[in-house]
Amino acid sequence: MQTTTGPVSGPVVGGVRSWRGIPYATADRFGPARPAPAWTEPLDAGRPGPVGVQFLPDGTLTGTEQCLTLDVHAPAEASGPLPVLVWVHGGAFLTGAAADYDGSYLAAHGPAVVVAVSYRLGPFGFLQLGTADRPEPSPAMTDLVAALDWVAREIGAFGGDPDRLTLMGQSAGASLVCALLATGAGRRARAVIALSVGGAPVSPEESADVAGRVLAELDVPRDELSAVPAASVMAAARRVSRASSAVGGAVFAPVLDGAVVRAQPADLVASGELRDTALWFGWCRDEMAGFLAGGAGVATAAARGRLGEAAFGRLLDVYRRTAGAGEDPLQALLTDEMWVRPVEDLAEAQARAGGRAWLSRFDHAPSLPPFDVLGPSHGADNACLWARPPRFVERPLLQRPGGDMTPADLAVTEALQSAVLRTVTEGSPGWRIYDADERPTQLFDAISHVRSAPSAARYDTWKKSKVTEVG
Repeated sequence: MQTTTGPVSGPVVGGVRSWRGIPYATADRFGPARPAPAWTEPLDAGRPGPVGVQFLPDGTLTGTEQCLTLDVHAPAEASGPLPVLVWVHGGAFLTGAAADYDGSYLAAHGPAVVVAVSYRLGPFGFLQLGTADRPEPSPAMTDLVAALDWVAREIGAFGGDPDRLTLMGQSAGASLVCALLATGAGRRARAVIALSVGGAPVSPEESADVAGRVLAELDVPRDELSAVPAASVMAAARRVSRASSAVGGAVFAPVLDGAVVRAQPADLVASGELRDTALWFGWCRDEMAGFLAGGAGVATAAARGRLGEAAFGRLLDVYRRTAGAGEDPLQALLTDEMWVRPVEDLAEAQARAGGRAWLSRFDHAPSLPPFDVLGPSHGADNACLWARPPRFVERPLLQRPGGDMTPADLAVTEALQSAVLRTVTEGSPGWRIYDADERPTQLFDAISHVRSAPSAARYDTWKKSKVTEVG
């Protein structure tokens, strides 16, 4: 295969050709992405590419700053240009890589061309070294824009149609996908699938404050930061994270810089600028279960601060009165406040603007750790999305094993993967478009189905409380 920067070769396995670790850009530390240097000899793209600098769950520091590569998976015998799915991984903006995802199964069953992107993480991807008045774009956002430019320029040679592009992400990846909708590159997508959107781009003031705290930990001026060892930068960022009041210590996020990310996604939806983009937002039923395993104090304080004491109290009373068997009312309230209400607001705004939106909730607990204990918590849908039935796949960076799937796992996986591929190939996941009256929501479970107006009493209380969070 010939790209504009050089030839690449990849193996065919199971009828799918995969090219892994293709350089799409390069960058100086904290600088914007720029085109990758050319090469002349065929690049062996048969192995996963490098991962960005990150801490593994066991505390080991791994990765490299030179991580701007992507993977491409395409059916070997497909005829005609295929639709393209670009995957942006999650990981609290701190962890993950394309290497942790094998898109060959989805590519074969689309059929589609599946692209998974690695980008800079943590302080190297999101430390904003401008000022509150003159912010610099998040380095990782320039990475992702460069990756989408690569797709637009190169994907035709791999059998893909750049005009039939779907962007998809989970958790931090979902937030990044939404932020990409405020860029020219992201606006090329005809559809977006955002699972467990973790928040909106932060203000320049917030990002500058985080940068100031990291610099204070390092005790170096900004102009000397590029010479500090990567391990020292990561250690300082970790100390800032642990001292923060953010849920999960997530202090990094893309910045609303006005140049690359020019607006909040919610504002673009409300203005009607995205009415021609199909938007699917999903979440897991018990998103917060894992985050609350060590105690609910931090998350509760954060929600109280955003909602106000009176509104929080009214809502918690309603959640307690309407709690189902075995349901933790506080966990359910915190899940809705952080993960559900923001995307419901986005879907309602898209409907008002004349666009199409869909909502889904993942209710199934995959039969592998940690979901066999936590239930359908954050990441449960991701485990099924990337499964290769009849097995869950190993996740090396998360240090999680794979495992055999139960009949229920197989059923929900088939439903989720089919809906994703239907969106990629047809532009719709297959259930009713969202409207504010019926609020149809697809529930993914052993027997998946659509429910109208789920949790009506709770929804009405949010409305009466005039809570208008947007993500």
